Amino acid sequence: MAKKAKSRTVVVRLLSMALTGFFKTRIRPRTHRPLSMLSYDPIVKKRVLFLEQKRKKGH
Repeated sequence: MAKKAKSRTVVVRLLSMALTGFFKTRIRPRTHRPLSMLSYDPIVKKRVLFLEQKRKKGH
């Protein structure tokens, strides 16, 4: 049985750095560096930095 090929894209979770627990999901190419972006957080009603959350081992 042949091994399954890895996908070229990864679904990542971007977590708000305002520590509100708000997150967004995005798709990025597997070969790119981790995502970070400024975006609106509706809980604090401001634009804040969102950073890619580290994936848990085994998921």
